[in-house]
Amino acid sequence: MYTKNDLINDLKNMGLKPTDTVFVHSSYKHIAGEMGVEGGADTVVDAFIEYFGKEGLAVFPAMSWKLGYWLNDDGDICPPWEEPGEGFKPYGNEFDVKTTPCHGLGIIPEIFRQRENVVRSLCPTSSVCAYGKDAKSFCADHEKAETPLNWNSPWGKLYDRNAKILFLGTTMCCNTFLHVIEDHAEIPGLLVPYIWKYTVVDYEGNRFPVEFKRHVPGHNHYYIKVQQELIDAGIVTVEKFGSAECHLVDAVKEADYMMRKLKEIPELFTDEYNLK
Repeated sequence: MYTKNDLINDLKNMGLKPTDTVFVHSSYKHIAGEMGVEGGADTVVDAFIEYFGKEGLAVFPAMSWKLGYWLNDDGDICPPWEEPGEGFKPYGNEFDVKTTPCHGLGIIPEIFRQRENVVRSLCPTSSVCAYGKDAKSFCADHEKAETPLNWNSPWGKLYDRNAKILFLGTTMCCNTFLHVIEDHAEIPGLLVPYIWKYTVVDYEGNRFPVEFKRHVPGHNHYYIKVQQELIDAGIVTVEKFGSAECHLVDAVKEADYMMRKLKEIPELFTDEYNLK
């Protein structure tokens, strides 16, 4: 079985330093593989907190994207501007920073967000959780950003901090930072022409309204198109963490490269999705 020390050594072997800011997408199933992890997913979280928590910053997604939609028992969704079919019920519009669970991110982010001294940003749909000496300032004011994945949010701060984005057993389809780059590039048709309205409950129990436009969902499935291209360009390296094949991304290099590419081909991802 993989131990915490094994996993920390894998981080070191990738060239990651304890002073780095690392944003982590994860699949525990692929990390554990047939070997398993001693202590389970909690041990994976322990490894990141121990390695990056004193001098760097460990960041995980904590998205609650279902808020604002209609859902049925099968997990199908219906946007709020459409008439829901039979069996659909409103999921709700209230985000409580302490209790609202992560949606569709796997077990590791859900464990991480509940750890002591982990800070969560106050965006109702696309929050992040961070552990480290400046986690609070990193997560600050997300609820004030123009869009949930705006450059002026914790997501954009990944660029400022020269962060590394780590995909543990997942593909580039999970690359939320590409959404942020598209937002920064002001891609036409990226935002749904609808104002989503939420109530946020902060750590002190204060309640306040937040509203914004959200990205058109779904076209992230086409992010895989650039995975090999980014590897060939030296922006992504293929690594190993536990049993998982991993992709380690340089956030600055990825953003600079993709901004140039999206300037040439703004519809790179959105057209394929919209024509599907």
